[in-house]
Amino acid sequence: MVLFWGQLVVPTLLYVCGEFLHVDMAVLSECSPTWRYAVSTVMILLSLALIPLALRLFKFGKVRRDLAEHGAEALGKWGRIRLLMLGDLLLANTVLYYAFAYEPAFGYLAVVTLLTMPFVYPTKNRCLTETEAAGEGADA
Repeated sequence: MVLFWGQLVVPTLLYVCGEFLHVDMAVLSECSPTWRYAVSTVMILLSLALIPLALRLFKFGKVRRDLAEHGAEALGKWGRIRLLMLGDLLLANTVLYYAFAYEPAFGYLAVVTLLTMPFVYPTKNRCLTETEAAGEGADA
């Protein structure tokens, strides 16, 4: 839970500083259009890869076997990996949004990532469901 909420606090603070306190964070606003295009392309591809990967992480065979064999220890490890994938992506897109002087692509990617966060909210019920599903998947 601490990791989940911590991953949301830092982008929120950046948002407050950029939108309400009007802190100038546009350090990359003068870069070339080629550089801007390259960075936005990389972030779009990373977002398109990491968001579905994070949402489907517990469906992969290796993760299911690890959960079935090691239980809570593996659940903590894979849950942290999933939260870090989404949280780091959210943070990177938020930072780039302000660094490139309100580049809309990064803002949209940050919003999409933020909208996926409730689907990985680490509740006890979700943990039990995912470990039970992993146990059934390992038997099959």
